[in-house]
Amino acid sequence: MKAILLERLHADHYRYEALLCILDRQLHIAACEEVPDYSLLAQLFHYLTEQPGEWHHRVEDQLFKRLAERHPESHEILEVLIEEHRRIDIYGRELENKARNLGNASEAEMDFTTLSLARAFSELYHHHLHTENHRVFPMLETSLSAAELDNMELEVSLKTPAEGSPGFQKLYRQIAEGRAGLQLGAGEQADFCPLCDARPEGIPTP
Repeated sequence: MKAILLERLHADHYRYEALLCILDRQLHIAACEEVPDYSLLAQLFHYLTEQPGEWHHRVEDQLFKRLAERHPESHEILEVLIEEHRRIDIYGRELENKARNLGNASEAEMDFTTLSLARAFSELYHHHLHTENHRVFPMLETSLSAAELDNMELEVSLKTPAEGSPGFQKLYRQIAEGRAGLQLGAGEQADFCPLCDARPEGIPTP
């Protein structure tokens, strides 16, 4: 049986990956020299930075410490991941501010520097999630029992809301009601929204 704690972390990762996909689609719009949805971009950067900082990264940092005690050889990769937590926080906050400032300008196109930073943020995030999913979480499952993981004394509660949090629900509604997850630029739409599973008009949901 998988530990409840790891199930929660995996669920967070699934949600982050869906939001990153929508973020990447907005960055593609900017790369096409069109104006992306800056309000949505600001909300995406905010959630992808703030929610992990409130719960997810704090729990992972504790798990990584426990894993390093069991397997000292994992110390190097865990230190890299902890540093990536810090970089995600710094870049995300900076990009949220940039998106809000651009949104306040009239039809402002995203400048090359901001677009490059946003792409670097997304690439870092994708790589970070992949490393945790495929290298670190399996190590945790084989090194620590489900009972040990679920009985850890955490600095934050498992009851902390994730999908039910007001912040996520607001972002979900913004994406679902505006069908923003389908936008690709150049008048094109994706086949489906990775978050709310919306489809282009005329294409039924399977």
